[in-house]
Amino acid sequence: MSKLKGMLLCGTVEKLDQFDWTDPATGQLKPIRSIKLLLPHGDGTITRESVSIPNGARVPDLELGADYAIPCTASINKKRQQVTYTLRLDLAPFPAPELA
Repeated sequence: MSKLKGMLLCGTVEKLDQFDWTDPATGQLKPIRSIKLLLPHGDGTITRESVSIPNGARVPDLELGADYAIPCTASINKKRQQVTYTLRLDLAPFPAPELA
């Protein structure tokens, strides 16, 4: 049996989003798909985080308004000074664990 390792974002699925972006260099249409997740923080604030779905990957079957743990990777966009998240393809999202 293996253990779960890596980053999880746990929050409420707000929506599954798709934006059709046209690459100015090639003129090709590139769909950008993501999961919009409402992420609560310890101080009571809630932020909307976007988890990108890699090209060619299927969109996970998630219920809007439900709480999930989303396995992802994180990277830093130094130009924007922003953390970006990408869905891991080796692990499926699962219902967020309950705390006692």
